[in-house]
Amino acid sequence: MSSAPLVQLALDFPTIEEALAAAEIGVRAGVDILEAGTPLIVAQGAAAIGRLAQAFPNLPILADYKTMDSGFKNVLITQKQGAHYMTVCANAADETVKSAIAEGKRTGIQVVADTIGVKDQVARAALCVEWGVDMIYLHFAADQRRAHPTGDAVAWVGPVCQAVGSVPVGIGCFGVDDAVRGVRAGASLVAIGHPIFAEPDYAGALARFVEAVKSAR
Repeated sequence: MSSAPLVQLALDFPTIEEALAAAEIGVRAGVDILEAGTPLIVAQGAAAIGRLAQAFPNLPILADYKTMDSGFKNVLITQKQGAHYMTVCANAADETVKSAIAEGKRTGIQVVADTIGVKDQVARAALCVEWGVDMIYLHFAADQRRAHPTGDAVAWVGPVCQAVGSVPVGIGCFGVDDAVRGVRAGASLVAIGHPIFAEPDYAGALARFVEAVKSAR
């Protein structure tokens, strides 16, 4: 992964047409990774991952399944669809996380441990790294944000980075503020989705977001 902070665009749309249109805007804005979001995969199936991979062959594609069981199977689906990264929930059974990691090593698919719902972020992240995960993704969930409007994952970044050494740490963001703070705390990647697309001029907002993240370090 690049030493510069990367921007991942979460395409959490119900249709592939909306996702492809938003991805085009993201590419023009300079995003680094396109995410086939969980709502897109749920609504359209795994083929949506492949559509993104075919439409944007020069960008890495992440498949965000939020895998809770049969981790190795979603790694194989990711490979079949031509994508590059997949997510497994760090809160899943140990065996599920380990199976995803093992299949990732065999296939070359990068496995990202998503910490949504994890109570002890540092300890679980360190354990996933011990098992060989490729990246930690710190995730303060949308439902948590609705209940706690000022909450975010930034406070976890420093302690987790310290615990996992050279393994990249990403962070899910709600806007420029927590993205910039996350990068300054040590995050290698920031992900943004609907908070940007809710902006009236979301193309401009996304371009400004990318610029702010890239210049934050």
